[in-house]
Amino acid sequence: MHRRDVLVSMLSATAALAVTRTAVAQPTPAGAMPTPVYLAMATKGGLFLENTARDAFAKTGNPRVKRFARAEVTEQVNLANKIDGVTGGNVAMPGGGRPGPGGLVGGLVAAPLAVAGGVAGAAVGTVGGVLGVPGGEGAPGGMTSDEQKAQIQAQLSGLQGGPQYDAAFVNASLQGHREAQMIHGSYAQSGEDPALRRIAAGALPLIRLHISQLSQMQRMMGGGAEG
Repeated sequence: MHRRDVLVSMLSATAALAVTRTAVAQPTPAGAMPTPVYLAMATKGGLFLENTARDAFAKTGNPRVKRFARAEVTEQVNLANKIDGVTGGNVAMPGGGRPGPGGLVGGLVAAPLAVAGGVAGAAVGTVGGVLGVPGGEGAPGGMTSDEQKAQIQAQLSGLQGGPQYDAAFVNASLQGHREAQMIHGSYAQSGEDPALRRIAAGALPLIRLHISQLSQMQRMMGGGAEG
């Protein structure tokens, strides 16, 4: 089953998850991110970045933001397919819902926004009174909670295209990429499954490039919290 057929809920370190035999067989080294936690965080964070980019592609009139949004969807689809290639697309998690339907339309995954929660990161900066969502109680390490990610997506979805929307999208995507860098970077360093560790490491250069691009756009738009 493709990950877009299952909207995951946040896992604890003891949550059940179908992964590769290698990941199941190997004990988790002390201090390492367990594979179930990595897959949950990577999937939910990726869905957030992909869904907000779909919305931006449909709404923005800014050519640079539009190009970035298209590239972001491609990045997330490719990364999800690589992870599916290791897990067999079988990411079974308790409490899963369903995101909006996917599908490549005109070279872009075009689908309704799924209210996908996120699990990593610090405060999201405010742009024009939008997206001022601090890390939530109960979210690990001051990370944004599922509800806060859903709130950010709802706020973006409710905005009309224009400079305020563009700035809000850039702020949200920048925060999401910083969270993605932490998630994939942590697993690349000490993850228990070698194939997934290679995927995590391979994702980092493009994540860093997108952080640089988003930071530059943010400065050009005149602000946003840096972190």
